[in-house]
Amino acid sequence: MAINYNLEIEFLKKVEDNNNRTALTVNQIEDLLSEFPKLPEDYIAYLQEVGSGSFRNCQFNIASSLFNLEDLGLENHYELKSNIWFFGDNFSGDFSGFDFDRNDGKIVEFWHESGELYYTNKSFQTYIREQMLMDENDIK
Repeated sequence: MAINYNLEIEFLKKVEDNNNRTALTVNQIEDLLSEFPKLPEDYIAYLQEVGSGSFRNCQFNIASSLFNLEDLGLENHYELKSNIWFFGDNFSGDFSGFDFDRNDGKIVEFWHESGELYYTNKSFQTYIREQMLMDENDIK
């Protein structure tokens, strides 16, 4: 079944005054998949349909590519296993991403206060709806 984000796009149109997200091109998606072939389908669909950038007035930000603590210059402050890659943040120092060692497509959060990983056991689409503050009434 093909994943689409029509409900999320319509929801964001209702709750945002503006949006500065940028959908990734086919070439950008191919580059991302060549570097990270285990990316979940719902994440790729989101980047193509909704795009990278923040939503809900800095509620959450989705990056156009994956990043790790080393990319942020934080590798000396926290210790994480090497196959954790992040796609976004909550503007409060916490990051969300994937644990490619598990290869299950579920979201992992990195909480900067404790330096711990929290396994949400949620798919990208379910997780991102929560970050958008969508509820069941918005999904129906």
